[in-house]
Amino acid sequence: MQVAIYARVSTTRQAENDLSIPDQLRQMKDWAERNGHVVMREYIEPGASATDDKRPVFQEMMQASEQNPAPFQAIIVHSLSRFFRDLAQAVMYERKLLKGGIKLISITQQTNDDPSGAMLRHMVMMFDEYQSKENAKHTLRGMQENARQGYYNGSVAPYGYKTVAAGKAGYRGRQKKKLAIEKSEAEVVRMIYDLYVHGIKGPRLGMKEITKHLNAKGITMRGKLWRVQKIYDILASSTYAGWHVFNRRDSKSFVLKDKSLWIKVSVPAIIDQSLSDKAAKLREANTPKNCVPSREHSHTLLTGLLKCDHCGSAMSVVTGKAGRYRYYKCNARMSKGNAACPSGNIPLDKIDNLVLEAFRNKIYTQDHIRNVMYQLRDSLAQKKVGTNKPQIKKLEAELKDIEQAQIRLMEAVEQGALDLETVKPRAQQHKVAKEKIQGELDMIKRQHQSPLIRLTPQKIDVVARVLNKRLSEATPYARAYLKATLSEIRVKADTLKISGTHDAMAALIASNGIIPADSVPRSIPEWCTTYCLALFAII
Repeated sequence: MQVAIYARVSTTRQAENDLSIPDQLRQMKDWAERNGHVVMREYIEPGASATDDKRPVFQEMMQASEQNPAPFQAIIVHSLSRFFRDLAQAVMYERKLLKGGIKLISITQQTNDDPSGAMLRHMVMMFDEYQSKENAKHTLRGMQENARQGYYNGSVAPYGYKTVAAGKAGYRGRQKKKLAIEKSEAEVVRMIYDLYVHGIKGPRLGMKEITKHLNAKGITMRGKLWRVQKIYDILASSTYAGWHVFNRRDSKSFVLKDKSLWIKVSVPAIIDQSLSDKAAKLREANTPKNCVPSREHSHTLLTGLLKCDHCGSAMSVVTGKAGRYRYYKCNARMSKGNAACPSGNIPLDKIDNLVLEAFRNKIYTQDHIRNVMYQLRDSLAQKKVGTNKPQIKKLEAELKDIEQAQIRLMEAVEQGALDLETVKPRAQQHKVAKEKIQGELDMIKRQHQSPLIRLTPQKIDVVARVLNKRLSEATPYARAYLKATLSEIRVKADTLKISGTHDAMAALIASNGIIPADSVPRSIPEWCTTYCLALFAII
């Protein structure tokens, strides 16, 4: 059987200092070899909790399991806790695997495939979840007591502070820590509060203007440009007035906990309480519920697609002249100031119309789509014939030799020339070799799966006309079609570069212009390479 192995530890510290992952891999490989399985893929997750599915390597493995045919028939884990520590999600993902004919096997907690085996497996998963929650509860309890005693929980100190050894040993002999003022950073914190509350040699500044002021002066936030959110965090924190709050938010959901559960830790103050209170009153007065927003948010054609080619940041809509004009503007320039990016404002209507016109006249045309599809089809055919034909021929010959050897072996047993127990090891070797070769052939087959085979010239022409018509104006439908085809649009000076995927266009045409609900695997970044569809001048 062709299998994948999945190894995981919960923290990066474990991954760097522990031997758990190498030991998991060694045991799983040994187990697979003893049982005659072929390891097709290895998935290693260093530093990710199994209480949720926010694990890039785990998602990559699940994505591979959905291929047809799948590259493996089972996923091997050392223990079920490596797969999940949440019963509900574990069962859900296990069912997804079973629908594709893929088993989940623990080498230390093996169960049968019948209902009683499933029940036992789920009981083990339930205890794993319980143990995880108990460990988290006791860890939090220890951290709460550590905070009550005046010590700091965490590795990175808030801006303006540094951590110093408290002279007392904690868990596993590690030194307990306290916060101390970092003089150079503390001066910046005081400047931020003074600019926000009083202003310096002029009127008081808002958070965005403070961000621009600091970045323009070359004052960084530990080597990085300041962002508006970081300024807000500093102005909203009670730490700088002498009270650091621990256990304020839930570590998973980030939802604020009841104030009765908060633990205040006394720390050296950088500003006085009266200045902190004044800043709090100003923030409250400027919240959206207490003042009229300067602009309204709306769905725009290129939101989420448009990027600044100078710095790579996304671009958002801003307004001018009391809302009479709308522009796309670089987010880095907006949040960090003009020093962050040299780009300028781009008129919204002009760029929207240019993109739609490019799609109608250059991209979603019958000739362009037909040429792209034919080029892809020719490239795919040449790759099949040129690159893989010798490999396929060699694998098929090897597969035929193994099948003939298996037949000869069984004939020798039937004729009494060989004993069945004697030939078992040899038969197992044949079985493993056959599965490995078949897996390589299946992989080549998967590489060449494409919706291109379903595309006729008539279908291309019909769908091209429909798409062209639907992109006549900036509507939610037009935005949906752009997002289904494009990866990004980059703007720099007077040029606009549109990039997308061949596969995305082929899938859209093959589906008669109906956008597939899950056409792009969102959980895995950089899921395929992009190609340039158009390059033209804005002006």
